[in-house]
Amino acid sequence: MRAVMARSSLGLALLSAFVLGCNHTPLVRNPAQPPPPQQPEGKPDVPSLVNYLNKNAEKVQNVRARVDIDCKAEGKSVGLGGNLACQKPRDFRLKASVVGRPAVDLGSNEGEFWYWISQANPPYVYHCSYNHLQSGQVKMPFPFHPDMVVAALGLAEFNPNGKYELKVYKETMELIEETRALNGQECRRVTVFNRQLAAPGQPQVLAHVLQDKSGKLICQARVQRVQVDRATGALLPTVVTITWPAQDLSMRLMLSDLQTNALSKDISGRLFQRADLSAEAYDLARGAVDTPGNVRRAGASILRPR
Repeated sequence: MRAVMARSSLGLALLSAFVLGCNHTPLVRNPAQPPPPQQPEGKPDVPSLVNYLNKNAEKVQNVRARVDIDCKAEGKSVGLGGNLACQKPRDFRLKASVVGRPAVDLGSNEGEFWYWISQANPPYVYHCSYNHLQSGQVKMPFPFHPDMVVAALGLAEFNPNGKYELKVYKETMELIEETRALNGQECRRVTVFNRQLAAPGQPQVLAHVLQDKSGKLICQARVQRVQVDRATGALLPTVVTITWPAQDLSMRLMLSDLQTNALSKDISGRLFQRADLSAEAYDLARGAVDTPGNVRRAGASILRPR
Protein backbone atom coordinates (compact mmCIF):
# COMPACT_ATOMS: atom_id res chain seq x y z
CA MET A 1 0.00 0.00 0.00
CA ARG A 2 1.37 3.40 -0.91
CA ALA A 3 2.07 5.97 1.76
CA VAL A 4 -0.92 8.23 2.26
CA MET A 5 0.64 11.03 4.26
CA ALA A 6 3.74 12.19 6.10
CA ARG A 7 4.18 10.61 9.52
CA SER A 8 4.42 13.87 11.42
CA SER A 9 1.26 15.31 9.83
CA LEU A 10 -0.54 12.08 10.62
CA GLY A 11 0.48 12.10 14.26
CA LEU A 12 -0.41 15.71 14.81
CA ALA A 13 -3.80 15.50 13.16
CA LEU A 14 -5.18 11.97 13.35
CA LEU A 15 -4.40 11.39 16.98
CA SER A 16 -6.68 14.29 17.79
CA ALA A 17 -9.45 11.70 17.65
CA PHE A 18 -8.63 10.34 21.09
CA VAL A 19 -10.00 13.42 22.78
CA LEU A 20 -11.16 14.07 26.29
CA GLY A 21 -10.82 17.51 27.69
CA CYS A 22 -10.64 20.47 29.95
CA ASN A 23 -13.30 22.80 31.31
CA HIS A 24 -11.62 26.02 32.43
CA THR A 25 -14.68 27.03 34.45
CA PRO A 26 -14.31 26.49 38.21
CA LEU A 27 -16.15 23.39 39.37
CA VAL A 28 -19.37 24.29 41.19
CA ARG A 29 -21.41 21.41 42.50
CA ASN A 30 -25.18 21.58 42.48
CA PRO A 31 -26.45 20.01 45.70
CA ALA A 32 -29.74 19.12 43.97
CA GLN A 33 -27.94 16.73 41.66
CA PRO A 34 -26.87 13.19 42.62
CA PRO A 35 -23.38 12.98 44.15
CA PRO A 36 -20.43 11.57 42.22
CA PRO A 37 -19.48 7.91 42.74
CA GLN A 38 -17.42 7.38 45.85
CA GLN A 39 -14.13 5.59 46.27
CA PRO A 40 -14.56 1.78 46.36
CA GLU A 41 -15.03 0.89 50.00
CA GLY A 42 -13.33 -1.74 52.14
CA LYS A 43 -10.51 -4.04 51.13
CA PRO A 44 -9.68 -3.68 47.42
CA ASP A 45 -11.13 -6.48 45.32
CA VAL A 46 -12.10 -7.00 41.68
CA PRO A 47 -15.92 -6.89 42.12
CA SER A 48 -15.86 -3.55 43.96
CA LEU A 49 -13.59 -1.93 41.36
CA VAL A 50 -15.64 -3.21 38.41
CA ASN A 51 -18.82 -2.07 40.14
CA TYR A 52 -17.30 1.37 40.74
CA LEU A 53 -16.51 1.77 37.03
CA ASN A 54 -19.90 0.49 35.87
CA LYS A 55 -21.94 2.59 38.31
CA ASN A 56 -20.31 5.69 36.89
CA ALA A 57 -20.48 4.61 33.23
CA GLU A 58 -24.15 3.58 33.30
CA LYS A 59 -25.17 7.20 33.87
CA VAL A 60 -23.80 8.42 30.53
CA GLN A 61 -24.74 7.03 27.11
CA ASN A 62 -23.18 9.77 25.01
CA VAL A 63 -21.26 13.02 25.28
CA ARG A 64 -20.51 15.93 22.99
CA ALA A 65 -18.30 18.94 23.54
CA ARG A 66 -16.03 21.59 22.12
CA VAL A 67 -12.41 20.51 22.05
CA ASP A 68 -8.95 22.08 22.21
CA ILE A 69 -6.04 19.77 21.47
CA ASP A 70 -2.30 20.18 21.88
CA CYS A 71 -0.57 17.46 19.82
CA LYS A 72 3.16 16.73 19.80
CA ALA A 73 5.08 14.40 17.48
CA GLU A 74 8.76 14.14 16.59
CA GLY A 75 9.55 17.41 18.34
CA LYS A 76 6.78 19.34 16.57
CA SER A 77 3.50 20.58 17.98
CA VAL A 78 0.22 21.94 16.67
CA GLY A 79 -2.98 23.21 18.25
CA LEU A 80 -6.38 22.08 17.01
CA GLY A 81 -9.88 23.17 17.94
CA GLY A 82 -13.28 21.75 17.07
CA ASN A 83 -16.14 19.56 18.22
CA LEU A 84 -16.38 15.99 19.47
CA ALA A 85 -19.21 13.52 20.01
CA CYS A 86 -18.94 10.02 21.46
CA GLN A 87 -21.58 7.38 22.10
CA LYS A 88 -21.01 3.90 23.47
CA PRO A 89 -20.15 1.32 22.54
CA ARG A 90 -18.04 2.61 19.60
CA ASP A 91 -19.55 5.70 17.97
CA PHE A 92 -17.57 8.91 17.79
CA ARG A 93 -16.97 11.89 15.53
CA LEU A 94 -14.33 14.59 15.68
CA LYS A 95 -14.16 17.66 13.46
CA ALA A 96 -11.21 19.96 14.11
CA SER A 97 -9.63 22.98 12.49
CA VAL A 98 -6.26 24.73 12.50
CA VAL A 99 -6.35 28.54 12.35
CA GLY A 100 -9.99 28.36 11.34
CA ARG A 101 -9.45 25.95 8.44
CA PRO A 102 -10.90 22.41 8.49
CA ALA A 103 -8.02 20.03 9.24
CA VAL A 104 -9.40 16.68 10.35
CA ASP A 105 -12.66 14.73 10.35
CA LEU A 106 -12.48 11.39 12.09
CA GLY A 107 -15.29 9.02 13.01
CA SER A 108 -16.36 5.55 13.96
CA ASN A 109 -19.51 3.46 14.22
CA GLU A 110 -20.22 -0.21 14.87
CA GLY A 111 -19.10 -1.23 11.39
CA GLU A 112 -16.11 0.91 10.48
CA PHE A 113 -13.86 3.87 11.21
CA TRP A 114 -12.72 6.65 8.87
CA TYR A 115 -10.61 9.78 8.72
CA TRP A 116 -10.13 12.76 6.43
CA ILE A 117 -7.12 15.08 6.78
CA SER A 118 -6.72 18.22 4.73
CA GLN A 119 -2.95 17.79 4.41
CA ALA A 120 -3.13 14.17 3.24
CA ASN A 121 -1.85 13.55 -0.28
CA PRO A 122 -4.29 12.80 -1.77
CA PRO A 123 -6.93 14.06 0.69
CA TYR A 124 -9.20 11.00 0.54
CA VAL A 125 -11.65 9.84 3.18
CA TYR A 126 -9.68 6.80 4.35
CA HIS A 127 -11.82 4.07 5.87
CA CYS A 128 -11.72 0.45 7.02
CA SER A 129 -14.28 -1.99 8.38
CA TYR A 130 -13.62 -3.55 11.77
CA ASN A 131 -14.07 -7.01 10.27
CA HIS A 132 -11.19 -6.39 7.88
CA LEU A 133 -9.07 -4.82 10.61
CA GLN A 134 -9.50 -7.86 12.87
CA SER A 135 -7.98 -10.05 10.17
CA GLY A 136 -4.61 -8.50 10.96
CA GLN A 137 -3.91 -7.93 7.25
CA VAL A 138 -4.56 -4.18 7.18
CA LYS A 139 -1.53 -1.96 7.66
CA MET A 140 -2.65 0.89 9.87
CA PRO A 141 -0.85 4.24 9.52
CA PHE A 142 -1.61 5.16 13.15
CA PRO A 143 -2.36 3.36 16.46
CA PHE A 144 -6.16 3.24 16.42
CA HIS A 145 -7.91 2.05 19.60
CA PRO A 146 -11.50 3.40 19.79
CA ASP A 147 -12.20 1.41 22.95
CA MET A 148 -9.58 3.56 24.66
CA VAL A 149 -11.57 6.66 23.73
CA VAL A 150 -14.71 5.29 25.33
CA ALA A 151 -12.83 4.16 28.45
CA ALA A 152 -10.97 7.44 28.87
CA LEU A 153 -14.22 9.40 28.59
CA GLY A 154 -15.67 7.33 31.42
CA LEU A 155 -18.28 5.61 29.23
CA ALA A 156 -16.81 2.09 29.15
CA GLU A 157 -18.69 -0.68 30.97
CA PHE A 158 -16.76 -3.70 32.26
CA ASN A 159 -17.99 -7.29 32.28
CA PRO A 160 -18.84 -8.16 35.91
CA ASN A 161 -18.14 -11.82 35.09
CA GLY A 162 -14.89 -11.15 33.23
CA LYS A 163 -11.52 -12.55 34.22
CA TYR A 164 -9.38 -9.91 35.92
CA GLU A 165 -6.16 -9.75 37.86
CA LEU A 166 -5.74 -7.21 40.65
CA LYS A 167 -2.36 -5.82 41.65
CA VAL A 168 -2.25 -3.63 44.77
CA TYR A 169 0.62 -1.23 45.42
CA LYS A 170 1.28 1.35 48.11
CA GLU A 171 -0.44 4.23 46.29
CA THR A 172 -2.25 2.61 43.34
CA MET A 173 -4.23 -0.44 42.26
CA GLU A 174 -4.24 -2.01 38.80
CA LEU A 175 -7.23 -3.87 37.38
CA ILE A 176 -5.86 -6.03 34.55
CA GLU A 177 -7.85 -7.78 31.82
CA GLU A 178 -6.55 -9.95 28.99
CA THR A 179 -8.12 -8.86 25.70
CA ARG A 180 -7.47 -8.38 22.00
CA ALA A 181 -6.84 -5.21 20.03
CA LEU A 182 -8.91 -4.44 16.95
CA ASN A 183 -6.24 -5.98 14.74
CA GLY A 184 -6.53 -9.28 16.61
CA GLN A 185 -3.33 -8.76 18.63
CA GLU A 186 -3.37 -10.23 22.14
CA CYS A 187 -3.00 -7.45 24.68
CA ARG A 188 -3.80 -6.33 28.21
CA ARG A 189 -6.06 -3.51 29.33
CA VAL A 190 -4.99 -1.99 32.63
CA THR A 191 -7.12 0.42 34.65
CA VAL A 192 -5.09 2.27 37.30
CA PHE A 193 -6.83 3.49 40.48
CA ASN A 194 -5.71 5.85 43.21
CA ARG A 195 -5.79 3.92 46.51
CA GLN A 196 -6.53 7.11 48.45
CA LEU A 197 -9.77 9.04 48.34
CA ALA A 198 -9.23 11.64 45.61
CA ALA A 199 -9.72 15.32 46.38
CA PRO A 200 -12.37 17.25 44.39
CA GLY A 201 -11.21 17.73 40.81
CA GLN A 202 -8.61 14.97 41.14
CA PRO A 203 -9.14 11.57 39.47
CA GLN A 204 -9.91 8.35 41.31
CA VAL A 205 -9.16 6.48 38.07
CA LEU A 206 -5.67 7.64 37.17
CA ALA A 207 -5.07 6.00 33.81
CA HIS A 208 -6.25 3.61 31.11
CA VAL A 209 -3.39 1.59 29.68
CA LEU A 210 -3.05 -0.79 26.75
CA GLN A 211 -0.07 -3.17 26.75
CA ASP A 212 1.01 -5.95 24.43
CA LYS A 213 1.20 -9.53 25.70
CA SER A 214 4.73 -9.02 27.03
CA GLY A 215 3.73 -5.90 28.97
CA LYS A 216 5.17 -3.34 26.56
CA LEU A 217 3.19 -0.09 26.54
CA ILE A 218 1.10 0.48 23.40
CA CYS A 219 -1.01 3.43 24.51
CA GLN A 220 -1.76 5.25 27.75
CA ALA A 221 -4.45 7.78 28.64
CA ARG A 222 -3.50 9.47 31.91
CA VAL A 223 -6.32 11.40 33.59
CA GLN A 224 -5.23 14.67 35.20
CA ARG A 225 -8.46 16.46 36.09
CA VAL A 226 -12.10 15.47 36.47
CA GLN A 227 -15.41 17.15 37.11
CA VAL A 228 -18.87 16.11 38.25
CA ASP A 229 -21.43 16.26 35.45
CA ARG A 230 -24.35 18.23 36.85
CA ALA A 231 -26.94 16.54 34.66
CA THR A 232 -26.11 12.94 35.62
CA GLY A 233 -23.83 13.03 38.66
CA ALA A 234 -21.20 11.08 36.73
CA LEU A 235 -17.53 11.80 37.27
CA LEU A 236 -15.95 12.63 33.90
CA PRO A 237 -12.36 13.39 32.84
CA THR A 238 -11.57 16.98 31.89
CA VAL A 239 -7.81 16.94 31.28
CA VAL A 240 -6.06 13.89 29.85
CA THR A 241 -2.63 13.25 28.36
CA ILE A 242 -2.44 10.37 25.88
CA THR A 243 0.88 8.91 24.77
CA TRP A 244 1.99 6.38 22.12
CA PRO A 245 5.68 5.69 22.92
CA ALA A 246 6.46 3.65 19.79
CA GLN A 247 5.23 6.50 17.58
CA ASP A 248 6.83 9.27 19.69
CA LEU A 249 3.40 10.88 19.98
CA SER A 250 1.59 12.60 22.83
CA MET A 251 -1.43 14.86 23.30
CA ARG A 252 -2.88 17.06 25.96
CA LEU A 253 -6.64 17.03 25.49
CA MET A 254 -9.08 19.69 26.63
CA LEU A 255 -12.86 19.80 26.51
CA SER A 256 -15.44 22.51 27.28
CA ASP A 257 -19.22 22.97 27.01
CA LEU A 258 -19.59 19.26 27.69
CA GLN A 259 -23.10 17.85 27.36
CA THR A 260 -24.20 14.36 28.36
CA ASN A 261 -27.03 12.24 26.92
CA ALA A 262 -27.94 15.04 24.50
CA LEU A 263 -27.82 13.07 21.22
CA SER A 264 -31.16 11.88 19.87
CA LYS A 265 -31.48 8.74 17.73
CA ASP A 266 -32.04 10.90 14.67
CA ILE A 267 -28.92 12.98 15.24
CA SER A 268 -26.84 9.92 16.10
CA GLY A 269 -27.99 8.14 12.97
CA ARG A 270 -26.67 10.97 10.80
CA LEU A 271 -23.68 12.03 12.87
CA PHE A 272 -21.85 8.73 13.11
CA GLN A 273 -21.69 8.13 9.35
CA ARG A 274 -19.18 9.32 6.75
CA ALA A 275 -21.83 10.02 4.10
CA ASP A 276 -21.52 13.79 4.66
CA LEU A 277 -17.90 13.84 3.48
CA SER A 278 -17.54 14.95 -0.14
CA ALA A 279 -13.98 13.76 -0.80
CA GLU A 280 -13.27 10.50 -2.61
CA ALA A 281 -13.13 7.45 -0.34
CA TYR A 282 -10.15 5.10 -0.06
CA ASP A 283 -10.59 1.60 1.40
CA LEU A 284 -7.54 0.71 3.52
CA ALA A 285 -8.40 -3.00 3.36
CA ARG A 286 -8.52 -3.11 -0.44
CA GLY A 287 -5.84 -0.49 -0.96
CA ALA A 288 -7.98 1.19 -3.60
CA VAL A 289 -10.30 4.13 -4.21
CA ASP A 290 -14.01 3.41 -3.94
CA THR A 291 -16.39 4.04 -6.80
CA PRO A 292 -16.89 7.82 -6.86
CA GLY A 293 -20.26 9.13 -5.80
CA ASN A 294 -21.93 12.48 -5.44
CA VAL A 295 -22.18 13.07 -1.70
CA ARG A 296 -22.39 16.51 -0.20
CA ARG A 297 -20.66 17.72 2.95
CA ALA A 298 -23.16 18.42 5.70
CA GLY A 299 -22.83 21.38 8.03
CA ALA A 300 -21.01 21.04 11.33
CA SER A 301 -23.98 22.24 13.43
CA ILE A 302 -25.10 18.66 14.06
CA LEU A 303 -21.91 18.07 16.04
CA ARG A 304 -21.55 21.42 17.75
CA PRO A 305 -22.84 21.58 21.36
CA ARG A 306 -25.77 23.95 21.80
